[in-house]
Amino acid sequence: MNAPNPWTIVPAADYEHHMGPEGVDQLAPLSALFQEVVLAAQPDRLLLVGCATGNGLEHVDPSVTRRIVGVDVNLQYLGIARQRFFHLGPRLELYNADIAMFRALPGSFDLVHAALVFEYLHAEVLVRRISEWLAERGSCSAVLQLPGGEGAELPSRAMQLVARAMRLVPPEELTGLFAHYGLGLRRQREVPLRGGKRFWHGLFARNTGGGPA
Repeated sequence: MNAPNPWTIVPAADYEHHMGPEGVDQLAPLSALFQEVVLAAQPDRLLLVGCATGNGLEHVDPSVTRRIVGVDVNLQYLGIARQRFFHLGPRLELYNADIAMFRALPGSFDLVHAALVFEYLHAEVLVRRISEWLAERGSCSAVLQLPGGEGAELPSRAMQLVARAMRLVPPEELTGLFAHYGLGLRRQREVPLRGGKRFWHGLFARNTGGGPA
């Protein structure tokens, strides 16, 4: 039996302090990556895997994207996201669920964005689900933490549990899983971060039916 996701017990204040400028300062680069992919894809239907408190949702144009679905294991995060992005109204659907248990019809989304979640899940299960959820010309944006860089002081015991649960996923491993389920790597790059850390950002789309949306 799999251990429960440690993110369920991390308070939003701890999360945002750790990820913000007083911590590892990753919220801003994650938001910028999301903005880039959303502007390029212009999706009609969007899924955010591990949406947390909604970082980056300010970049979604509700006149373009009619359905915005966010899934996260932490209910407190979703409450904050709802308050911050109340203007999105019924277009914003937030679900408190483990992504492995989340249900959506095949072909439900034009863009799936999954940032820093593969490190805490069974990557093969999530990739398989994403391959089912994507529309024929849909694309998946994935962000991974790369090894290296300076460690940051963790603000709480809950964050320490998260750090111990994290398993870095090599980009080539993730690329192989997506290829197995018929999604090829279209673009990739590394993003330098403070303290010598780095993100890897990859964009995947079906090997048939054209490139990314």
